[in-house]
Amino acid sequence: MACKNYTFKLALSLFFIVIAAFTIGVLVMHGANVLIVIVLVIIEVAFIFSLFSLVNQTHRKITFFIQSIKNEDTSFNFPVNENDSTLKDLHKSLNELNVIVQNAIVQSRIKEQYFSEIIKNIDTGIIVLGVNGFVYEVNPAALRMLHLRVLTHLKQIQQVDMAFGTALSKLESNQKQTFTFHVDNEPEQIVVRCSIMHLKGEEVRLLSMQDIRGELERKELDSWVKLIRVMSHEIMNSLAPVTSIAGSLKGIWKEKLELDAAFSDDEDVRSTIDGLDVISERGRGLSQFVQNYRKLTKVPVPQLSLVSMQQLFDRLSILVSPMKADYGVAIQFYPLKKDFQVQIDEQMMVQVIVNLVKNAAEASSEQEEPLVEVVGRRLVDNQVEVLVVDNGDGISEEIAEEVFVPFFTTKSSGSGIGLSHSRQIMRAHGGTVNYRREKGKTVFAIVW
Repeated sequence: MACKNYTFKLALSLFFIVIAAFTIGVLVMHGANVLIVIVLVIIEVAFIFSLFSLVNQTHRKITFFIQSIKNEDTSFNFPVNENDSTLKDLHKSLNELNVIVQNAIVQSRIKEQYFSEIIKNIDTGIIVLGVNGFVYEVNPAALRMLHLRVLTHLKQIQQVDMAFGTALSKLESNQKQTFTFHVDNEPEQIVVRCSIMHLKGEEVRLLSMQDIRGELERKELDSWVKLIRVMSHEIMNSLAPVTSIAGSLKGIWKEKLELDAAFSDDEDVRSTIDGLDVISERGRGLSQFVQNYRKLTKVPVPQLSLVSMQQLFDRLSILVSPMKADYGVAIQFYPLKKDFQVQIDEQMMVQVIVNLVKNAAEASSEQEEPLVEVVGRRLVDNQVEVLVVDNGDGISEEIAEEVFVPFFTTKSSGSGIGLSHSRQIMRAHGGTVNYRREKGKTVFAIVW
């Protein structure tokens, strides 16, 4: 509608200008009265000025609108109570277009925020790397994998591992490569996939990073759980009738002894009853043994609540205090620089940390000055880390990879499920348990 009115008014103005110019020319040629010619010239000038004003005003309005859109300012609103119908229609059209642009901007920002939240919360690390080495975008998962708090330039990755950082800048489009490196003496295994894009004429690399080590740990644990379930089922199915029959036979022979005194001096009968006692006793022991390992397959769902980290440490310090005398070890809980709350199942978390402290106390008890230290701190993206450090001899390299395997133990009285069960609990919290050796100290770290 605005276009029609504008076109009509423009055409009408041009028509009157042409007619007026033609009339002036005819009158001048025929020597008409000068006064009449002057009046027509004034009218001609008025028409030209009106046309110029219309075009100029429309140009200014549209220019203002375009500049505002460029500056992402859509807060303006053109008045629609104009006397000029053409200007009024133009304002209405620009206001309608402004609403469309506003909606488009809002939708774009919603999508941007939506995808930004997705990138923040996925487990895949994302890095957008420019050709000059500057990092344009990085998500918390990537920071966790690299053990960095901030990442703004490739040099920071090269400080973690020079070869890894350099290789990232040389990856080709659609190339996939596996990298293994150490961060704080802790092995990391990451698969990186590269996509090359061109944004505003600049080549950028979109790097997606997947933590293989964590995934392998989860799959390994799942495999052990399935194996234990099968073994427990088969053992219990075989054990139950054996124990039951042994108990029944023992009862029969005891009844015979009570009814017939002649059997009381029979050594074979006595041996048979003793043997049945042993079978029953070992059956109960084996049943209890299997029940202990079933813990790995039945980790309860954590009942999460907000817990003060300092209060948790105070409670733990009291719970482990008997170990100081039992193992002759000093156990030090370091106060937090600043208290904060964590979302955990307190009972389950206490179980994990107490188990780690007990292992550390046993490992360091033979030292001249045995010491166990417990430290808590916040990490990137509000993650929490608790370190249990001891000054024992540590775990030999030969068995370092076996410490989290169910049933594996170096203790004569150990069951081999403590660390495996702790890893199960931490997994239920969305975290993990790691082990590393550094400068004469053994460090177990739980992160969630």
